[in-house]
This record gives sequence, C-alpha cells and structure tokens, in this order.
Amino acid sequence: MYQSIHGHEIMEIILTAGLPHSRRTLGQVVSERYGDNPRFHTCSAQDMTLDELLTFLISRGKVAEIDGYLQTAREQICGHG
Repeated sequence: MYQSIHGHEIMEIILTAGLPHSRRTLGQVVSERYGDNPRFHTCSAQDMTLDELLTFLISRGKVAEIDGYLQTAREQICGHG
C-alpha cells in the first residue's frame, strides 16, 4: 500500500522554494522527498500523479504556470490534509 500525499504539501514546496520551480525541477524535488512514483490527493480528487495533480491545481486556480514556472499563494493552500 502506498501513502498518498495531499496536494497542499506540493503547493507548500512551490511557495517556499528559493527559486521558482518548473514542472521538471519540482518533479526532481518531489522524487527526492517522496520517492519515484508518489501518488497525490486533494480534498476532492484522489490517486493522481504529480502531473495530474498540477493539471488539477492549475484548473482550480490554486497554482499558476507562468513562463514555464509554477506559482501559488498562501491563501490558496487549505488548512487540512
């Protein structure tokens, strides 16, 4: 059985990065922290890959991808997980 990681943890990584992350560099950080094939969930979706999670968060306005770099804001991160 795998552990599912809440999407707000990924948003926190994006928010607190010293330099902005692209999808590729975020993927590297996520792999280092959670292993090669982590799965993710949010309050309303489950069993997603990192790419699926990012697509979901972008579609919900929780994350933006601008000029190839990911951005989010503290107020977009839910307080539970």
